[in-house]
Amino acid sequence: MKSFNLKSGTIVNIDDTKINILRTDGKSALKGLFAGRTMGEMTIKLSAVTGVIQYADYLLICASGLPTPNDFKISSIPDIKQYPNCIVGKENELKEIYDHINTLL
Repeated sequence: MKSFNLKSGTIVNIDDTKINILRTDGKSALKGLFAGRTMGEMTIKLSAVTGVIQYADYLLICASGLPTPNDFKISSIPDIKQYPNCIVGKENELKEIYDHINTLL
């Protein structure tokens, strides 16, 4: 299992079968509360992942049954960042996660 501890307090654990996003740390929960972001835990089966989008300060994991914007031109970035399958962080931290997920797909 590979674990990524983001400066925001979010922890992303990835193994051969699932991606687990933990936003239970006090720092992550507090940031989420003020930014209107999802808190708590989320698990995504790797077999359900259809794609990964990494852009600037967010990473969106696209998977069956999870929200994705229909059209990025009319979707607001703050709305996308509130999706439970969206991880917000520093670009270099997210690039590492993106690269790791990409090798598993």
